[in-house]
Amino acid sequence: MVKGGYPFYGQKVGILVFDQQSPRVPGDPGHSSTFDFQVCYEVVDGKFSDLISGSKEIRDKLVAAVRNLESKGVKAVLGDCGLMTLYQQEMSACSSLPVISSGLILIPLIWNVIGRTGAIGIITGHSAFLSRKHFEGAGVPEDIPCQVQGMEDESHFSEVVIDSGPALDVDLMRRDILSAVGKLLTRQADIRALLLECSNLATYSKDVYHTFNIPVFDIVAGAKILEYSVNPTDFLKRF
Repeated sequence: MVKGGYPFYGQKVGILVFDQQSPRVPGDPGHSSTFDFQVCYEVVDGKFSDLISGSKEIRDKLVAAVRNLESKGVKAVLGDCGLMTLYQQEMSACSSLPVISSGLILIPLIWNVIGRTGAIGIITGHSAFLSRKHFEGAGVPEDIPCQVQGMEDESHFSEVVIDSGPALDVDLMRRDILSAVGKLLTRQADIRALLLECSNLATYSKDVYHTFNIPVFDIVAGAKILEYSVNPTDFLKRF
């Protein structure tokens, strides 16, 4: 028996995206072909800059978006901007749905995976925008050593993502992310894992891993954990 009451079916994971026109490519959570499961997009009236300091207005919009996805039958929610972690608690507490607002949520997991030694490298869109409040929102204690490298000095990233440029060159963006990671590893030798906090960078996780041979985490890894939590594999079918 299938119960009615929803406008659509089969999409268990909802993704919150801002109402903006930036180009998206596979690997970015804003591009549906990134996932091997169906997703439902909920457009939030706002932009990433609203989450630098945050406000009651943007908090209420994010909470309303989570609740709206719940009313449509979605079972879990993923955030498209790493800075959404500012309201992780409010977003996850406002409904019955599990929520991963940002890749920053993965930091405690990563810290345990690497044996609580060394440091975690964080690649963010702009180092001045990522504050201690965002880490606190993700439940990251101060004693986990995180080294942040921003993308603000990488020309193509700055043009397309920070300044909302209309055209994305995949090769130039790959160049920029590898440049940023290289700078981080040069100044911080004990990095044992990398987190690409900016969701626009998940496309290039494979390039980063193969270039630097360091474990790489991103929001897409979080999405896979989230989807599995509401749609576990039926292993008994394999008998």
